[in-house]
Amino acid sequence: MSRAPVLRTCLTASVLVAVAAATAVLTGACSVVTKVDFAECQVSADCRGAFGHNSVCGEEGLCGAVALDARCKDVYPEDLFTRPENYPDAIILGSLLNHAKEGGDQLMINAATLAVEGANSSGLTDGRLFGIVHCDYQEAVVDSKTSVEAAVDGAKYLVDELGAVAIVGPGTSSLAEAVFRELQKPEHAPQALIVSPSATSVSLTNIDVRDGDQPGLFWRTAPPDSQIGAELAGRMVAEGITTATVIFESGSYGSGLAFALENGFTGELALLSFENAAGIGALVDQVSIKTAGAEVAVVFIGSEVAQVTEFLTRASTYPFYEGVRIFLGDTAKAQGVLEGSTAAAKLYPNIRGVFPGTPQGPVYNLFKADFKSAFNLDPDSFAALTYDATWLAIYGAAWAEFQREGQLTGLDLAYGLQRLSGGTAINVSAGSWNTVKKEFKAGRSIDITGVSGDLQYDPETEECTAPFSYWKITDDGTGFEDL
Repeated sequence: MSRAPVLRTCLTASVLVAVAAATAVLTGACSVVTKVDFAECQVSADCRGAFGHNSVCGEEGLCGAVALDARCKDVYPEDLFTRPENYPDAIILGSLLNHAKEGGDQLMINAATLAVEGANSSGLTDGRLFGIVHCDYQEAVVDSKTSVEAAVDGAKYLVDELGAVAIVGPGTSSLAEAVFRELQKPEHAPQALIVSPSATSVSLTNIDVRDGDQPGLFWRTAPPDSQIGAELAGRMVAEGITTATVIFESGSYGSGLAFALENGFTGELALLSFENAAGIGALVDQVSIKTAGAEVAVVFIGSEVAQVTEFLTRASTYPFYEGVRIFLGDTAKAQGVLEGSTAAAKLYPNIRGVFPGTPQGPVYNLFKADFKSAFNLDPDSFAALTYDATWLAIYGAAWAEFQREGQLTGLDLAYGLQRLSGGTAINVSAGSWNTVKKEFKAGRSIDITGVSGDLQYDPETEECTAPFSYWKITDDGTGFEDL
């Protein structure tokens, strides 16, 4: 039998005295006019309904205050759980990213926080605010969990314990697939919305197909690898490349992009896969005995910054790689790649890559200025995609609040994401937040332009199509520029 929360109320002191004069223990146990904040529970949703977002169901089956998971202690606002009275009816979002200090996703974490801060500048309805809890899935950081285990456990914690209605991330395709499949299990109902800024695998296109008018629960602000691979193949052909070797990570991301590239490339292509970073060196060595030339290219596709830096550092030890064009997957357009591959700087002039979106122009410049002001750092392209992804989750919550009778489930938020084209033109920013609320309150759609570029969603596939930037590393080796 299900146990609903049962509030325990203290008896008045006069009644206690009448029952037993020597009840000093009881009179010291509780206030004569307030309720004791505990209740029987089976799941944390019971406690949130009774006491608010800072209450969870403990191991003894009683509600208690939130104790943040060791991997999920990065919270905005910082006092979201310590001063819950400041955030009545808070809407909780989560993020799943890599918090490593070197080669991690800190810029993406900052971008998600900046979006929530912008939404809170005027709240939702009656000042209702958002909070975000950032969870870390880097491997073996505070425990022995793999990145997959950490991502899945983080997702369960965010949804089941904290009641997060949407998750921004995960950052990689394999983790996104693992998290999505876990959250589809009935024990995690109601399921949360997932909006990834960087999971691009083709396998994710049909992981959550639209059912009639009912939207899917997996969205992303980056286009799938089918588009990225076609773009990369076209650029290689335009550069006069006739022979290429592709070194790629086996898995949903690497395999998907490699095969999409194979479908679009008209020259001779050899595919070599690695399981993990330990296998990169042997493949770099193997390819180094080939003949270099202006028409020859090596393509490296890895899902992690550390894999890209390992490839470049190892390749820089062979003359062969100085005589070929090197093309990198979209993961490589990150500041961490440059910071971790300084030993390979002599290869930089040979490197090219494609990246979804074109973060430039007034919308991006405003975001960049706000980001610099808040964190004293410059954002990268992934930060722009993450900022857009977080705002998508916020827009979904607004639609659910106004048009779905305030039901903040992942599905209700996803209905809002179906209304992101064909209406009033909106730039994704805090400055347009009040306009978005006005349009959604009236039941009208909006048409968004993200800071990462134009975001146009196909109404059937719910996939985004976007222009691409074709980039190289700047001459001073400190950044990226479009060609």
